[in-house]
Amino acid sequence: MVADQPPGTDPSEWRSGGTSPASPSILIALKSASWTTTASPGVRPQMKVTTQSSQVSVCRSVQVPQSMRSGSSRMHTILHEGCDSQDGAVPEGGGGGYRCRVRRPMHALTGVLCLIGLIAACAGSSGISDRPVVGGLLVDADCPGEEVPTDLTVTCYRLEMADASLSVVVIRATDPTGAPVLHLHGGPGGRAVAERFRWLAPRSEVLGGHDVILVDQRGGGDSTPSLDCHELDAAPAVGLDAYRSCRQRLDNAGVDRGQVTVEAIAADMVSLRRALGLESWHLHGISFGTRIALELIRIDEGAVESAVLDSPMPPEVGAYDDLPVGVLGALERLDEGCRAVAACPEGLVEPLRSVLADLADRPVAVTTFSGEAVIYDDVRFARLLTNALASPVGPVLVRQAIPLAAGNRLAEAVARLGEVAATGRSAGDPVSEGAQLSSECADEVPFNTMTTADTGDPILDAVSGAVNEVRALCALWDVPASPRSVDLATSSDVPVLILSGHLDPITPVEWARRLAAGLGNATLVEHREWTHVPSMSDPCAAHILAGFLGGDIPATPPDC
Repeated sequence: MVADQPPGTDPSEWRSGGTSPASPSILIALKSASWTTTASPGVRPQMKVTTQSSQVSVCRSVQVPQSMRSGSSRMHTILHEGCDSQDGAVPEGGGGGYRCRVRRPMHALTGVLCLIGLIAACAGSSGISDRPVVGGLLVDADCPGEEVPTDLTVTCYRLEMADASLSVVVIRATDPTGAPVLHLHGGPGGRAVAERFRWLAPRSEVLGGHDVILVDQRGGGDSTPSLDCHELDAAPAVGLDAYRSCRQRLDNAGVDRGQVTVEAIAADMVSLRRALGLESWHLHGISFGTRIALELIRIDEGAVESAVLDSPMPPEVGAYDDLPVGVLGALERLDEGCRAVAACPEGLVEPLRSVLADLADRPVAVTTFSGEAVIYDDVRFARLLTNALASPVGPVLVRQAIPLAAGNRLAEAVARLGEVAATGRSAGDPVSEGAQLSSECADEVPFNTMTTADTGDPILDAVSGAVNEVRALCALWDVPASPRSVDLATSSDVPVLILSGHLDPITPVEWARRLAAGLGNATLVEHREWTHVPSMSDPCAAHILAGFLGGDIPATPPDC
């Protein structure tokens, strides 16, 4: 059961009087490096990392805790420190292309499409068969979104099921040497198919040896029925009435709002694997997608050759309960790095505490680019700052925004953070808010305490203040809780690469360490300058990802 409806359900009762509910998601490079190992008698080899850049040269050995060496566990921790980011690879040119036509979205399915077809076996093949069909469920489709010039073959499908139709795209490598890679996007309620350009321009190293499969998970992207709440697109500040209108519209259309869960999405992926005629594949999950990857390891382990978990969300953590401490930890590490290079002599954490304390007592109206006055209290500003920090350029903007806010220039600070912290409330936004709510309210909220307390720390209090908003949203959305099994830790010896950033406020590095310690064959790579989902933005992380999928355990990773 979802939590009882708390105080503050009416928008007029919210602290700022004009703030919108929190997003129900968890608010949601190395230029050169040489790698060696060192060992002492009777001690497991440790990773020794030497980074080289124009600014910093650091060599640090990392002790692997004894508790992580017991049994069959094969966990390595690699710390990348003092690393600069760099531009990504130069796009590969030319060649043929393909043309995609914009497809009219389908509405809620009213029956089962059940065509009879042959099972396309793929034994002994590393690539995907040209016309895989299982039970007639996988059908050809036009590619949604814009054309991306490429010389690779890009094929679009729809996976038709009784209660949903998923949009799927397969990008075929020229000469695949390994099993395909299933990319599991974040969210919940995100998308991947319309953003295939992220893999093609510039071309991902992964495509050098693997076909890549992108799929819009149920409820989001171009999959149907869509649980997107366009009612939230009208303005940056919306109340519960907009969510209520979205719920009513979906209910009137006969859409099952309880269909978007970790279990359901993972089952969809098993159906997709079978429909593609694949015996096995690699998994690449980012953020929420890591929960789907871990569920796939639990229910379909024999088909998983390896998994990359970027910014993981272990099912057993209390994501909302841990969020305040996670945000504070990321800010403290950003503060330390900023002070170390004298970029913020006044620091960041203490000025932010002062700003949030003032906003808690005296919210400020900030005029947006549209001319609308949006009320910023401590909760809203902390949420904006958290979302901004999670982006690749977030640390730079946060270092700029906090002094602006501390100097009574809140509007400038909000504008600066808003450059990367857009919440997706615009036409064609990449987030399906209804799908997001359905999963969070079924898979996460029921297994958190969802309590708030006056800690006396303005940062902790501001971040935890969003909990009441999430509880109100879940009470309104009213979907059944998932079974307890979705909240249990995963145990497996499948080879796993875990990527985590010290500046990630949403999926903190402590989660990654906990997950790595609990798996039997995990490699953890953490970086003090990474934020959220580095494999999609940082050239070094992307290089490590491709190497791992090619069979290289990053105990001696390539230069990047």
